[in-house]
Amino acid sequence: MIHLFPKFLIADLRRLIALGRFLLRSGAFILLVGAIGNAATTASAVAMSIGKQAVGSRTLAELYPSLPTWWVPESILGCLPAMTLMIIGFSITSLSKRLKNAYF
Repeated sequence: MIHLFPKFLIADLRRLIALGRFLLRSGAFILLVGAIGNAATTASAVAMSIGKQAVGSRTLAELYPSLPTWWVPESILGCLPAMTLMIIGFSITSLSKRLKNAYF
């Protein structure tokens, strides 16, 4: 059954373009949430330094213990999967658009 998936995508290139856009937007969303999380942790550290409290670096899991923050990247190494998603999505979209313009 899995061997039919590439044929399903290539049969109508709009599906392949939609897949590429989905991957591109998913990676961009993850990076955007990571930037917002970085701003939240930085703001927390600044607020604590103004109050003269010596606190170590805090993570999003410490700031928001009731929220699932396992998927939010907090470092450059954590951003690599999201960037990979974006690169794959961009590659799929551009390749399928070139195929659509060349053959249809």
